[in-house]
Amino acid sequence: MLNLHILPDDFERQDFYRMNEVLSALPEEERVQTGSDFLAQMGISKDGGASKGI
Repeated sequence: MLNLHILPDDFERQDFYRMNEVLSALPEEERVQTGSDFLAQMGISKDGGASKGI
C-alpha cells in the first residue's frame, strides 16, 4: 500500500470491490479495444476505406 500511496485507514474505508477493480486495471495499451479503434489502428476508416496515411 505504501508504494501506491494509499494509507491503511483510507484503504479500509473504501468499497472493497471498487478498490479491487481499480488496483487490477490494465494499462491503457493492454485494454480491450472497440472494433472501430482497432480498425483505426490498422489504418482503416469506419466507412470501410483506407485512411489517408496508407
